[in-house]
Amino acid sequence: MDWPKNISDPSYESLVLGAIASGNFDHKFVPLTIGTGIFYVSQDALKIGGVRINASAILQQHIADMIGGYLVTPKLLDQMWAQRAATILPCIQPIASTTEAMIKHSACIDAQLARMSVPANGIVQTVGKTWVLSNKLSNTVAMNDGWHIEKQIPGVPFDPAPTLPGAHMIQSPGTRHGPLHADYSQICLFVSKGCIVDGNVTTFAEVAQSSTLASLVSGEGPLRILRQPGAPEIVQPPRVASKPAGAGTLALTAGGAAAGAAIGGPPGALVGAALGWAADSVRRMLS
Repeated sequence: MDWPKNISDPSYESLVLGAIASGNFDHKFVPLTIGTGIFYVSQDALKIGGVRINASAILQQHIADMIGGYLVTPKLLDQMWAQRAATILPCIQPIASTTEAMIKHSACIDAQLARMSVPANGIVQTVGKTWVLSNKLSNTVAMNDGWHIEKQIPGVPFDPAPTLPGAHMIQSPGTRHGPLHADYSQICLFVSKGCIVDGNVTTFAEVAQSSTLASLVSGEGPLRILRQPGAPEIVQPPRVASKPAGAGTLALTAGGAAAGAAIGGPPGALVGAALGWAADSVRRMLS
């Protein structure tokens, strides 16, 4: 993947959404049992070109829309750590929002995994911080969470895990960064829309908003907010073999991003880029 230098470069989001729309990414949902429920969560962070990508809360929400998922909750993330099959030490480096730092962070995780044998459905944790769902979210507020650790690292925060007594993490649920922030540590984890509770097939939304079942996935009661505010919902384009992307693809993607930006600023640019890429995918299928 020919990444731009900075994650903040508009072409970065276009490349990410284009890869998702084309199905050129690696991600697997695996089961996570909590009480009487079975939820399907990311085995590892989503990768493009073999790299665990970084994302703002807005971009991660758009990816969730396109792959049929939601952002995880702090409780789900705690349980992913509690039920992990592979323990990864946090790959900390000086704060940076460059793709070089992103690639370095992902490679650090891969180097640790190379020394392990992970079961087919085994959860890999901790692989970074991720944006999570909370009733505190707004158009200007996002919440990140992650980097569970077994032992304190000198000079690094050692916060209690919010819903897992005795467990700790570097980044407890925090709202310091806005929805457009992204850096090397912000990776993408999701929970699938479908789940099983008490042996019945249901949806994550129904569970998360239920007065009787929300405690399975939430530590703050029923969730009123199920997506990052400020991120217009987009859907997954059809994945059908088509002609390779070319100059027309880049033109439509860039045009969509420009139109979206004129209407809705940076969030609109992301939506416009994705729709431009999707439109070109259809064009290539029919041509």
